[in-house]
Amino acid sequence: MRKFFALLIVNIKRGIMSVPFLISACGVTVVMVFATWSLITQKSNESYIDVIYLYGMGTGGGSLFLMTSILPLFAFSTTFASEWSQRATSFWIVRAGIRNYAISKVIVSALSGFLTTAVGLNLFFLLMRIKLPIFSTPNTGDAYATLLEQGMPIIYLVYHVTHISLTSALFAVIALWVSTYLPNKFVTVAAPLVIYFIAHRFTTQLDIPEYLKAISIVEGTYHGSTPTISLLIKLGIVSLLCLFMGFGTVRQIRRRVQHD
Repeated sequence: MRKFFALLIVNIKRGIMSVPFLISACGVTVVMVFATWSLITQKSNESYIDVIYLYGMGTGGGSLFLMTSILPLFAFSTTFASEWSQRATSFWIVRAGIRNYAISKVIVSALSGFLTTAVGLNLFFLLMRIKLPIFSTPNTGDAYATLLEQGMPIIYLVYHVTHISLTSALFAVIALWVSTYLPNKFVTVAAPLVIYFIAHRFTTQLDIPEYLKAISIVEGTYHGSTPTISLLIKLGIVSLLCLFMGFGTVRQIRRRVQHD
């Protein structure tokens, strides 16, 4: 266990306290600013424009995919592909073991993906807060909107940012999992989005609960009985999917190392 935690700390430093992480997080902020620039530059007397309104507009469409399925991958999820192509995996595996090496990759990929989006969005909130109020009138219809109706805009943002950041964690683990089969950085970055679109098309046609459909997991919010239940459903599904892919990652890395 000591070796595992030592390796985990090293990987956390590589994945979170690093230049790629900072650039990726700032990239999320830049995407949000560009996506809402026309609204930001409107006259301040537009009473419906507040931070939460800009947040809702900025996280729609293609911006969401940039912030969840592309930018969060550069912080850490591509490291296995890089290490394998550079023959650097043996350096870590000899010291920590295959299992410890693979599990730490999964954990830090999920954590770095989650934090990339969460930090980037919070930077956006801080910038927008200079000029705009955080909340004026309810204008969302998602699963967490009741928090706004109850006068809890900060809690709403915490819930919604966590929701979107969990999507980033999922995509980050998908990228790592794919890289163990095809250890190429470009494939690692492109594959999660391709897998999502295939899953979206497939699950749309299936007669399954709405919360299990790909579009609900990635793009939408499932309306549970309460906002907390809605978030817990998202957390449970993402955790389960990451767990399955984590087992697959450990198994495939072991297979690659043993047949190398």
